[in-house]
Amino acid sequence: MADKNPVTVFWFRRDLRLEDNAGLYHALKSGNPVLPFFIFDKEILDDLKEKDDARVTFIYQTIEELRSELKKHNSGLVVAYDKPEHAWNTLIKEYNIAAVYTNHDYEPYAKDRDEATATKLKKHDIEFKTFKDQV
Repeated sequence: MADKNPVTVFWFRRDLRLEDNAGLYHALKSGNPVLPFFIFDKEILDDLKEKDDARVTFIYQTIEELRSELKKHNSGLVVAYDKPEHAWNTLIKEYNIAAVYTNHDYEPYAKDRDEATATKLKKHDIEFKTFKDQV
């Protein structure tokens, strides 16, 4: 990892858009290349009663549109289907992450997830920065 150039990860969650996105704006200003990242959170998905839930279909379609938009900017989107802690373990091994930027998520589960993520990242000397965006 030490021989890899540092990147800033932007963690997409409810904010699946490039325009008017506070956290993404700040990530792009960080001075490092930005690695867009999304986690299909197994902690949430495995608890859904209907496995063909329309919300999941909508998110998948929106992710595909986001990928298409990012491609126009010579970028891509790393997508994980896992528990967040495992997804972060994999990403930390693959990239030299300087910081993770994201927007606040106010749901109780999300707040706990973000606290655990911040703790994990801190152990690897990775900054975790959240920003107020649309609620």
